[in-house]
Amino acid sequence: MSYRTTEIAMAAGLVVLTVLGWFQIRDLPVDARMFPAVLLGVIGVLSCCMVIRGVIGRAAHLRAQSAQQWSFAISAPRMVLAFALLGAYFVVLPFVGFFTSSFVFIMLVGWIAGYRKPVPLALAAAGFCAFVYMVFVALFDRPLPPEFFLTLFATNL
Repeated sequence: MSYRTTEIAMAAGLVVLTVLGWFQIRDLPVDARMFPAVLLGVIGVLSCCMVIRGVIGRAAHLRAQSAQQWSFAISAPRMVLAFALLGAYFVVLPFVGFFTSSFVFIMLVGWIAGYRKPVPLALAAAGFCAFVYMVFVALFDRPLPPEFFLTLFATNL
């Protein structure tokens, strides 16, 4: 599959997922629906821009010519391992906790992707966890799955 075809297919897939997301959130109360609606709106607009750029963009022809040998995944085993880690992430999330699972997942996927500097990876993972904490726990007061280590220490006190 060429780069152009992949770009159009991925963008069209995101548009479809955005529309499906809108159907999923339509019955939520207005306050709960606002945040996902904004995210879905931004994703939908940017995906439509990607489709338009892929179809009629002036550089589409040049990108198609320069990317004849393009491949979706540079390393198929790495991609399979990343998807396996994603599955493991969703399995362990309720047991280990959101922040611990997310931190470890970001570190491992970053390492698989080829980022070999642990300090920037750890900072990115910690920044993501801090951002999610600020948005969902501090701002929206929505609890996330409890951390295994915190519940372990809380029961022994």
